[in-house]
Amino acid sequence: MLLAAVMVFGSAWASLAWSVPPAETGECAWTVRLVDDPRPAGGGTAAVVDTGEMRLRAVAHGASGWRLARLDAGDTVSLRGSCGPSARFADRDRVNHVLGTMRVTEVGAAAPSPSPAHRAANRMRHLVERGVRHMDDEDAALFMGLIIGDDRNQPREMIEDFRASGLSHLCSVSGQNVAYVLALCGPFLRRLRPASRLVATLAVIGWFVVLTRAEPSVLRASMMAAVVALNFFRGDPRNARDVLAVSVTVLLVIDPLLAHSVGFALSAGATAGLAWLSRPLGSRMGLPGVLAATVAAQVGTLPVALLVFGRVPLVSLVANPLAVPVAGLVMLAGIPASVVSGLVPDAVAAPLAAVVALPVQWVAGVATVCARIEPRGPAAVAAWIATAVGAVLWARRHRAVAG
Repeated sequence: MLLAAVMVFGSAWASLAWSVPPAETGECAWTVRLVDDPRPAGGGTAAVVDTGEMRLRAVAHGASGWRLARLDAGDTVSLRGSCGPSARFADRDRVNHVLGTMRVTEVGAAAPSPSPAHRAANRMRHLVERGVRHMDDEDAALFMGLIIGDDRNQPREMIEDFRASGLSHLCSVSGQNVAYVLALCGPFLRRLRPASRLVATLAVIGWFVVLTRAEPSVLRASMMAAVVALNFFRGDPRNARDVLAVSVTVLLVIDPLLAHSVGFALSAGATAGLAWLSRPLGSRMGLPGVLAATVAAQVGTLPVALLVFGRVPLVSLVANPLAVPVAGLVMLAGIPASVVSGLVPDAVAAPLAAVVALPVQWVAGVATVCARIEPRGPAAVAAWIATAVGAVLWARRHRAVAG
């Protein structure tokens, strides 16, 4: 009965969210709150803004674009321009609750976010950005993507290489990032009493969501971390399958349009593959841990990847074991290292940045090389068939040896 009630409520809520009318065409002026960070767009600057009545995609050029680009998510600013329904990406915008486009002609007075969490997160982001000032531009862009999912400055070639090699998930904040942040805070959290520890853990998770701008993959990972923390406090630990099911259900009830988010589907699919398949692949096929996890995650994302992108990179079976452990090191040490680099003088920050850049360059190199050797067309089909046959033969051999 509870499941039926959730399904009925979710369906009705989703229908209501999808049927909201788009923005009307005409002149408009509001004091808005930035939902995300401004990013380059067609020679100008674009940002999703909340007017208090609806969300719009504000696009500005020239001096107005320069002023908009200096703001951060959570800041408030007065905008004037012309509004209308979304045209080019109407369905994608609707999934993100964006109901129209605002062509900005004037950017007025701006103020920092009234939220202490947003202000603290923005200060941290600025400190991290200052910490990579001595890195090469591409290294810095990839570093920011690995630790907080900020891919705004990544060149198109880098983005394509990471997609073709099956490593694009590294630049989307996931449970691995959340786990590393909680591990960094662990020595302090363990000193607290159980109730205080739960509250502090949830506060850290919430702050990390704000820091990483509440992307769908972040929401999934953070909700799972919150459920695990709550179960630990109750003395009722659950397996990853239960935690994933509860987390996805809660998030879809809160925002049913997440069901249309490709990032959310890929994140949930990869986690489902890990939860259901990684152990059987390791025990029954004798695959090493990292390779078993890679294959399990690939199987979990396979339906979405085929439907949306039309391909599943075979080379990711090699790229992930080579890149993920090194990327994990960057995720674990990246924030504290960049904070230290942002605080110390250039004479200390430069060599520290050079050391941090080494694993970042390794990850970028793996993506570049694997993207170049990824088979395409009929060769890709033949390679996948050969891989499947090899996997079957490997599994039979492992069962024979084990038996």
